[in-house]
Amino acid sequence: MQALYLLALDPIAETHADPNSYGFRTSRAPADAIEQCFIALAKRASPQWILEGDIRACFDELSHDWIWLISPWTKPSFTNG
Repeated sequence: MQALYLLALDPIAETHADPNSYGFRTSRAPADAIEQCFIALAKRASPQWILEGDIRACFDELSHDWIWLISPWTKPSFTNG
């Protein structure tokens, strides 16, 4: 069943996905990401620094109340009750 979902959704995801995203994408390899980095960084006005980070569990540390306070459109659509 998962293979059927993949066959149905993969073409849609590929047409709407970020063209510079290379993780877990079909027909994309680390060499493609390296090539894109070279193209972007070989220009005269290119950035001189590259920052890389891992955001795993980042959202676990954010206060949900604070997020809802600063962005009222993200209020949960469910209630505990």
